Amino acid sequence: MSRFIFRALPTLTILLMFCISVDESVAADTTQGKISAVSEINGRVVSAETGEPLLGVHVFLSGTKIGAVTNSGGYYELQSIPPGNYKLVVSIIGYGRVSKELSIPEGQSLHEVFELKPVVYELGEIYAGNLDEKWQKYLDRFTPLFIGESEFADSVRILNPEVLRFETRWWGRFEAEALAPLQIENRALGYRIIYYLDEFSHSGTRTRWDGEPLFMEMTPADSAQAAYWKANRRKAFMGSMRHFLISLVQESAEEEGFILYNLRRETYGYSGRNKYRTSSARLLRPGDEGHFWKMRFSGQLEIVYSEAEEDPRYIEWAGDLYRGPNTVQTSYLELNERNITVDPDGEVKEPYGATRFGYFAFHRLADENPREYRPEGFQRELVSN
Repeated sequence: MSRFIFRALPTLTILLMFCISVDESVAADTTQGKISAVSEINGRVVSAETGEPLLGVHVFLSGTKIGAVTNSGGYYELQSIPPGNYKLVVSIIGYGRVSKELSIPEGQSLHEVFELKPVVYELGEIYAGNLDEKWQKYLDRFTPLFIGESEFADSVRILNPEVLRFETRWWGRFEAEALAPLQIENRALGYRIIYYLDEFSHSGTRTRWDGEPLFMEMTPADSAQAAYWKANRRKAFMGSMRHFLISLVQESAEEEGFILYNLRRETYGYSGRNKYRTSSARLLRPGDEGHFWKMRFSGQLEIVYSEAEEDPRYIEWAGDLYRGPNTVQTSYLELNERNITVDPDGEVKEPYGATRFGYFAFHRLADENPREYRPEGFQRELVSN
């Protein structure tokens, strides 16, 4: 799963700090071609101590619905995987979790064998009776930072919050860890999520976390609920960070409603007084592999999504209470590295390769779809550069 840093700044502060920039990257020809072939992963999971096959091990691609459980022989198979950069996760109670970064090419079969080591769990650490008012206060702080504060957040529940432990530092850093996978239910989008939280920290206006989620679709009670989930999934996708990056790869950002500007840092930060339009062609160039692209820009990138207005809750979240919702959604990106690598699913290969501000930072787990999700009418093109 892509790891981004989320930074929340009041809108007024953003406008005062931003500055003008002209994109200095070289325009790249990113002519695309469709790829018809998908890939698969198969293999086996055994005990590192005995070499015996392990039954019932969960093997999945982080951030997707693609997963399997090993059979009595320890074998698994994942099919219909589009090319891209993935994290393959292997987990079962009683053994240490293993994950592996994979760059999956088009139309190939990969064979991966894993040896899991037994671990001993300190069950007493999860005992809910140890949780006091201070812990509850920390949970109340953690939940909006992790789940979010959008309209969908009210319908998201962490079903086993007792596995969470929190710590604060004297300089204001707030950290969380999970002693077991988080079980999350999103009744706004219709997903159950198993979330392996690897890292979570918040300091000042910055939040960062890393984790490995597996999405599972819930069964709707009736056609009305199915339609409700379908509409909400589409709403969560359109204008999102993933929507933006996919449209860049497919050279359709402008057609999808994104207007792009480049800003340059000055002595006192960024300012919106002077900014220049940029385009997909100036932001992306072909990567080293056929299904990856390199994204590069100087300064800060402003992304305006013109097809939807702001959620009223965004105004409160941003601390800009003296105005009504804008008719567009505005987000910002800064690169933490010279460039970042983007795949056809809008995944970024580099851990914490970019920091997102504005509307992109407002959306958290409550607004996440599996990475393979596409709304009706939005084709999932498998493209190569």
